[in-house]
Amino acid sequence: MNLADKRLILCVGKGGVGRSTVAAAIAGQLARAGKKVLLFEMNANDRFGNYFDKPTVGTDIVQLAPNLSAVNATPATALAEYGMMVLRWKSVYEMIFENRVTKAFIRAVPGMDDYAILGKVWFHTTETKWGKPVYDVVVFDMPASGHSYSMLRVPWVIVDTVPEGPLTRDAATVKQLLADPVRTAAVLVTLAEEMPVNEAIELEAKLSALGIVPQTVIANQIYPSHFPQGSPVTRVLDTLIADPSTSPPSVSLLASLAAHGSLSRDRRLLNERYLSELRKRTKTPVAELPMVFAQKLGPTHVVQLGQELEKKLTA
Repeated sequence: MNLADKRLILCVGKGGVGRSTVAAAIAGQLARAGKKVLLFEMNANDRFGNYFDKPTVGTDIVQLAPNLSAVNATPATALAEYGMMVLRWKSVYEMIFENRVTKAFIRAVPGMDDYAILGKVWFHTTETKWGKPVYDVVVFDMPASGHSYSMLRVPWVIVDTVPEGPLTRDAATVKQLLADPVRTAAVLVTLAEEMPVNEAIELEAKLSALGIVPQTVIANQIYPSHFPQGSPVTRVLDTLIADPSTSPPSVSLLASLAAHGSLSRDRRLLNERYLSELRKRTKTPVAELPMVFAQKLGPTHVVQLGQELEKKLTA
């Protein structure tokens, strides 16, 4: 699958699976390939600034790297931008959107905050300047899976329940974008562990039923296979685990090495078990990303992950 052909990439998954890292890796790789990319997040404890060695990303669009911009949107800023686009004049916008009655009404409408964010995402996929697209691709680092699903449902709910009018027409346009596999790719991010795999499979089914068919599953943070079954290095590890005192001058060092080796092997076996489970139960192709052994991820790591992901998705 070639993500460079898409207008919108939705990165979705359970909290804590490295969704933001994958979104940054995808966006960075597309930007290095010459695409103009907007990396989009909402109400986030920003990590993108650190990933690209830049200040924290806020509600104003900033440049992170050549061809790569980012924004950390909020429902309030998204609504303000929408109001200004529709009403044109700031004084008219303030009169309508900044009065207490309107604010109370907006807060009372279920899903309005999420719809404002989706509307902003859609706008950036269509935004032009001097007749040319401002961005070729928008990469949306979505909230955790439960919130993502409820957010993505909002256009369907509006179309099905709200009388015909400007709101339903805009919702239908957003719905068409989300459900169009030519323009939009849903990327499910997970870990090869029990709970994340189960949640990814459940989310795949929910999105597919909605009409958003996921195009790839990325199993993140896969441990390397340092100790293949039956290999000489595995036999050495088994010997150390069985009797770490075989070399008395280095007892503590050998015990530590044996413990770390055992942990690495156990994590790899766990990953292999749930990768197999994932591939059996999902209908979506699965790609793997390796574990990055670093205290803090930075630009070099994001580049490496982006390059690795490109190889996996274009193989």
